[in-house]
Amino acid sequence: MAYLVPACQGLLAVVLLASSASKLRSGQALRAFAATLAAMRLVPGAAARPVASGVAAAEAVTAVALVAPPSRSAGFALAAVLLAVLTAGVAVVLARGTAVPCRCFGASTAPLSRRHLVRNVVLVAAALAGLLLPAGGLPLAGSVVALLAGAVAGLLVTELDQITALFAPPHHP
Repeated sequence: MAYLVPACQGLLAVVLLASSASKLRSGQALRAFAATLAAMRLVPGAAARPVASGVAAAEAVTAVALVAPPSRSAGFALAAVLLAVLTAGVAVVLARGTAVPCRCFGASTAPLSRRHLVRNVVLVAAALAGLLLPAGGLPLAGSVVALLAGAVAGLLVTELDQITALFAPPHHP
């Protein structure tokens, strides 16, 4: 059970870093994310750009806090709050029935769906597990392996839409 904490660290750090990087890689990417927030009707149009910048910055800060040992607990707490807010946003969009693409990790054309909601709930659970479970006292090698396993899981999470598309039935217009 103790290995779950570094695994959650790796998972969340990779997911949040990838999400932040996808938004901050260019002005166009950040504007596209802001436009998506406005289309979701989660924030007023004028606030979309500052909110988009704030979300991307919060993701980056949280990812760094997760991997720096002195701030690991704060990183898990920040991740839990940030991911809970993002999960609530996905739930609102789904409840409204708005078909808006998920810009979580870049320029995906896949609209938000229940899988995105489930993904986010699992990420919130990982943040809470990392925050609440006891950590420490693990052999270094075991901690590194758990961290790397979590990071690999994080990479898979960031590619969820593409992985799902591989197994979806072909779409014929």
